[in-house]
Amino acid sequence: MITMATFLITSLASGQTDTAAVGKTVLAPFDYEGVSLRDKHFRLQFDEVRDFYLRLPNDDLLRGYRLRAGLPAPGKDLGGCYLGHNTFGQVLSGLARMYAATGDSACKHKAEALMQGWAECIDEDGFFFIVADPGLPPYYYDKMVCGLLDLYLYCGNREALDHLSRITDWAIENLDRARLYARPTGPGGGEWYTLSENLYRVYLATGDTKYRDFAEVWEYKEFWDLLADGSDIFQHHMNGGWYHAYSHVNSLNGLAAAYLAKGEQYYLDTLRKAYDFLWDTQLWATGGYGPNETLMPRPRLATMLKETSNHFETQCGSWAGFKICEYLITLTGDARYGDWMELLALNGIGASIPMAPDGSVFYYSEYHLGGSSKHTMAPWACCSGTRPQAVASFHDIICFHDSGNLYVNLFVSSSVEWACGDVNVRVDQDTQFPEQDVTQFAVHVDKPAEFGLNLRAPWWLTAPMTVTVNGEGVPVEVNEHHWVAVRREWQDGDRISVTLPMGWNLSRVLPEEAFPVALRWGPVVLAARSMDANPSPKFDFENIAGCLEAVPGDPLNFHLKADPDVLVRPFYDFKEGERYFMYLDPENALTRESYREAQFSPGWTDFGSWNATHTIGATVEYTFEGGSIGVCGQLYDDAGRFEAKVDGQVVGVIDQYGPNRGQQHRWDFTDLGRGLHTLTLTLLPEKAEESKGNWVNVQAFEVTRGD
Repeated sequence: MITMATFLITSLASGQTDTAAVGKTVLAPFDYEGVSLRDKHFRLQFDEVRDFYLRLPNDDLLRGYRLRAGLPAPGKDLGGCYLGHNTFGQVLSGLARMYAATGDSACKHKAEALMQGWAECIDEDGFFFIVADPGLPPYYYDKMVCGLLDLYLYCGNREALDHLSRITDWAIENLDRARLYARPTGPGGGEWYTLSENLYRVYLATGDTKYRDFAEVWEYKEFWDLLADGSDIFQHHMNGGWYHAYSHVNSLNGLAAAYLAKGEQYYLDTLRKAYDFLWDTQLWATGGYGPNETLMPRPRLATMLKETSNHFETQCGSWAGFKICEYLITLTGDARYGDWMELLALNGIGASIPMAPDGSVFYYSEYHLGGSSKHTMAPWACCSGTRPQAVASFHDIICFHDSGNLYVNLFVSSSVEWACGDVNVRVDQDTQFPEQDVTQFAVHVDKPAEFGLNLRAPWWLTAPMTVTVNGEGVPVEVNEHHWVAVRREWQDGDRISVTLPMGWNLSRVLPEEAFPVALRWGPVVLAARSMDANPSPKFDFENIAGCLEAVPGDPLNFHLKADPDVLVRPFYDFKEGERYFMYLDPENALTRESYREAQFSPGWTDFGSWNATHTIGATVEYTFEGGSIGVCGQLYDDAGRFEAKVDGQVVGVIDQYGPNRGQQHRWDFTDLGRGLHTLTLTLLPEKAEESKGNWVNVQAFEVTRGD
């Protein structure tokens, strides 16, 4: 098997490989080979995703391509976003990586069968899309480049390169090269920002300069230069400083691939600065980013905890972050880049819920101040493609190595097999982390061998790590690259025990403001489950440890002493539909309920994060206890009006018309008096004169207690 690690390992010795790579590397990933998962969390999630995709009928996945090509097309339409946001190339990539990680031949056979079926649909001129008029050609082409390359790298399928060459020739001839700045869709746009990474990857794997030259066309220098110069990207004059979060963050992986391909220091230096920009200004407590899929100035993040429930595009965002961190650890040898990786693994994709049979995916992580819940949405959207790629990466982000050292990045029960010179090494990691602060390693060698076992020293430690080897303490010193190194001649059966002191830390959205704030135990984000209203006023934020009481026998679960019905537990433990409060603010103690808690008359359509209708007379009814209520929805240029009644009395009219599309808004009804109330909304025939239609929508209800 030819993998990316093949030439990365070579570069460790020579600084340059016999393939196309010229950028120097410090460490190498295992590239999905030699690492196995043994923990109860990540292994279960990986198995769930692998089994889900293996169960998908090939005929269903290929039906759209065959219809477009005029071939027999058995199977059923997948529906949802599959045709509009085709994930086919990502599925190939995910299956190929899963095969490399586990050796499960079913993944390889399925990926190759899908490729064969798809290749039969390629037109003579190389046109390959699922529909005749794809909306985002660069975006879909990039996915196919990744999928075909991964079939070559991880399944050893050389035919994939032939197909890749054909569609690339078409792309060179036909893709719009206007490369409009920060435009997500339309002519000259289409999320082209990420293209350079995978094209450079093909060049690195094959040495074919066609891919290097085409990659250079798609380098996102307009954005990268702002980060390189330390400019305020939000003051940039083009497109109002709007940045689609996932595609712009994912574009940064093109910097790493360009560095490997060309060796120019600009690329690596800019990637480092970009990481620091994201870490310092864009991340939630979870490691997530991009509310409403948008990068924005830090002060705006606090307001977004009230204005939206779409706080992190979880699958895609985790995938992009994993890659950035893996590149940076490989290129710099610095363990600090594993800190973001750990947050995403535990609180990002690792906290997501399984996909639904219809392809609905845990698209957004929600962190609203008024409370949120986990649910799936957007069948067969982009996140249903990045999900298998990201969970496959669990195998590739735990450990790294160089010629004489093993580096443990994540504390996850796992095994790694590694050849240190002529010695076969296996290191087993056994841990209940993060539920316990100890991780243990067992070393197995076929003969005594000297090498270094290096452990990442995470940012959240409350005291120095302690390390014992065979029960004897060893000196602990964190080096300039944030590793703790234990180097010795290892004997078969040697055992290492590592203690990682953990404790509470408060993650404030704005460092200078006490609220909003989220609770973390080490790297784990915890949220409050309240059976009543928003529990924020009941916390003592000056003494978090003192106001919470641990639940015996249930690690990382705490009762709030002021109200034992409030349970604080890891975000990753919350199940679908279970309401939680992650960010807390005693001065904004509203309670938010999803539209799913209301009663809708016939004629409504569920769009995954809101309900909408244009049926005159359609109603929605919601019962609540509180002194005021806000109705959350969006303004549209084809929107109508609701009549609003509380307890049978008309209290106002909600007009959802706006000249733009999709602007968040809230309509408030106050001074209702404490008690139980029923809100009824009815779609009126009247609308704003400027409106193009009568559509109305409901996203959520926000209730505040009052007299």
